[in-house]
Amino acid sequence: MNKLARFMEHFWLAVAIGTGLVAIWMTVLEPGREALQWWVFPLIALAMFFFRRFTRRRLEAMEERRRNS
Repeated sequence: MNKLARFMEHFWLAVAIGTGLVAIWMTVLEPGREALQWWVFPLIALAMFFFRRFTRRRLEAMEERRRNS
């Protein structure tokens, strides 16, 4: 379970970096309001990364507390 959770964290981070690069490229090609829509994708991917990380850490802490009890 932990390996899958860590893989998914890295997956969302990679998606955020990739879509961020595309958003930068589109901003250079089409400055203005059209380029703003491309920034939604990296923001969603970053939100997923931080959500997965927060959830994994909480689950690991719960497991550790259960083991120590």
